[in-house]
Amino acid sequence: MTACMPHVRHQPWIGVVMVLLLATWPLRVGLESRMASHMLLQFPALMVAGALIAGAAPIAWRKHVAAWNAHGIAGLTFAALVMALAMVPRLLDLALTHAPTEIAKFTLLVLSGVALRLSWRAAGKVVQGFFLGNTLPMMGIAGWLYGDAPVRLCNAYRFDDQQAVGLALSWTAAGIAAAWLTLTARELMEVKSAQQS
Repeated sequence: MTACMPHVRHQPWIGVVMVLLLATWPLRVGLESRMASHMLLQFPALMVAGALIAGAAPIAWRKHVAAWNAHGIAGLTFAALVMALAMVPRLLDLALTHAPTEIAKFTLLVLSGVALRLSWRAAGKVVQGFFLGNTLPMMGIAGWLYGDAPVRLCNAYRFDDQQAVGLALSWTAAGIAAAWLTLTARELMEVKSAQQS
C-alpha cells in the first residue's frame, strides 16, 4: 500500500493541484452538472485534497492544534458538521448560483479534510466509532430522504438523479461502516495475537 501512496513531501502539492483543478471552470461545471458527481465525486475529492494538504502542517502547528483538539474531538465534530451542511438540498442549489456559497463549500470541505487527517489517529477507536456512529446514520437518513422523496428536493437536478444519489449515499454509509468494523476487528486480533506470542 505504501508503494501506491505519494511521498509525504509531495502530498501537499498534490492536494493544492487537486483543489485548483477542481476549481477550474470546465471540471467544476462538469462535476456539478449532475447531482451524483457533485456530491459523490467533487465533495470527497475536495476532502482528500484537504487531507493531502494537511501533510504540510509543521510539527509546531500540529502541537498547537492538538492542544485544543484533544482526542480529535474538535476536528471530527467540525468535519461532521460540514458533511451535514453539504447534504442540505438548498445549499446544493445555492452553490450552483451563488458564488460566496460555492467558495464557502470549497473552503469548508477542504478544511474538513484537513481536520480529519489531523484528528483521526488521535481519536482512537472509541472516538472514531462515536464519530462514525453519528455521521453514517445521518448519511443513511439523507440517502433515504433523497431516494424516497416524492418530489425533487434540489431544483437544479433531475428526480432520477436525486434517487440515484439517495441509493448511493445509503450504500456508501454501509460500506464505510463495514470497512471500519473489518479493519478494527483485524487490528484487535493482531494485538491479541501479539500479546499471546
